Amino acid sequence: MDTVAVVPLKALDRAKERLSPHLDAGARRALAGWMLGRVIEACAGCRHVQRVLVVAGDEHGAELAVAAGAEALLQPVPGLTASLDAADAMLAGAAATLVVAADLPLALAEDLERVVEAAPDGPAVVVAPTSDGGTAALYRRPGRVIGTAYGPGSADAHLSLARAAGAAGVRLHLPRLALDIDTPQQLAEWRSRFPASLPGA
Repeated sequence: MDTVAVVPLKALDRAKERLSPHLDAGARRALAGWMLGRVIEACAGCRHVQRVLVVAGDEHGAELAVAAGAEALLQPVPGLTASLDAADAMLAGAAATLVVAADLPLALAEDLERVVEAAPDGPAVVVAPTSDGGTAALYRRPGRVIGTAYGPGSADAHLSLARAAGAAGVRLHLPRLALDIDTPQQLAEWRSRFPASLPGA
């Protein structure tokens, strides 16, 4: 079944603002761009994914996405909801979508394959949560079987939407997808595990 991977990307000038006490604006842009490249590589390498669409908040992000081999949809309205609503409208006929956070430095194609393969037959939603209860990856079949509910506790929220829609809901814990870099604590964890691996960090 054809699956489109969707990667929402905040405008790079506003990327990772919570890390501003530790990284300057240039370092934050470099970090966001580096992680985007790794996520696009994981999506493109997933054998279930036929297209990779980055919903970019600015032209710089769109250019990085295209350079990495993805399609780009420019969505200057800030916020995940606006980005994913735009993607859903563009992909209204998609058989399945796989939303992947842009800030998962450990993500591999095999992790995303496991997310897709965890879906049972019929309408289904698979959520791979981050360590803080957010959503690292969200598989939806059909592509618009549910909307999105990003924010605190979004992993539980997406499974609640699946139940309300009569779709099977699966929570899949994958360690490499559980680590995103959004807070100083997460940055410190990454630095302790993978010293000198982050651009500008």
